[in-house]
Amino acid sequence: NCTALVTFKYGKTNEGRASSRACSACLREKHFFPRKCEDENEVAHIFGDAFSEDEMVAWVAGLDDDDPRREQKMYALAKYMLRFINRRNITGKQGVAVGIKPRDGSEELAGSMTITPSSCNADSIVDHIIAAFKYGMPPIYKKSEKGNYSPLASKRLEMMTPLTKARKKHMKGTSRWLYLQSVGVLRSKHGEGYGSKLLRTVTDTADALAVPVYLEAESERNESMYQYFGFRTVEKVTMKVPGDDRPDAKFTMWLMIRDPKG
Repeated sequence: NCTALVTFKYGKTNEGRASSRACSACLREKHFFPRKCEDENEVAHIFGDAFSEDEMVAWVAGLDDDDPRREQKMYALAKYMLRFINRRNITGKQGVAVGIKPRDGSEELAGSMTITPSSCNADSIVDHIIAAFKYGMPPIYKKSEKGNYSPLASKRLEMMTPLTKARKKHMKGTSRWLYLQSVGVLRSKHGEGYGSKLLRTVTDTADALAVPVYLEAESERNESMYQYFGFRTVEKVTMKVPGDDRPDAKFTMWLMIRDPKG
């Protein structure tokens, strides 16, 4: 197989460990192989680069299109946000973090995704406090950096909280399922099929486990892409900070589910 797929650490906690092992076993059957990764910077960089043009990150940042430092600011915010969101997967506390290597044989990963089985424990307040000490504050909260972003950036980020409740609502009554938390490919590797390979692997894994997959899409373009892989939209959520009168004040996300095949 000319494409090598790599599994980072997987879950260690209670029921989450069993589900993560089952998930990892299916991934290994699809040419994913266990690999310890003590340094999470590589995955954080991949997500930072991949989401530097993401609609959700752009909405939170609220930057002008002609901002001369737009790319640098977007990368810094995307890297922090995606690292924080996926920290428990990347560090092996829950679920799995999966990377895909380039076909040229180089060691640097071309893309990554994180998957969380439904039995994994939700974040606690203690988890957030520990993470805040480890990673520091987001750029949009730092006194030295928050002026680089929209004055409403922090409030826009806080508007993401209801997405967790929506996920619980839509998956209520479903005993076992997978949450496709994040998937990203380096922009320099776009168009080479790595994203499709990652998505096809998670859908094949879900089918092998006979479980549905849940995700959130940030644009109509992404919604169409996920529909191609068998996902259906169950709800559109539009977010807006009260008092925000900017042209980009409203932001919509598509909540999607894929039922197992076969």
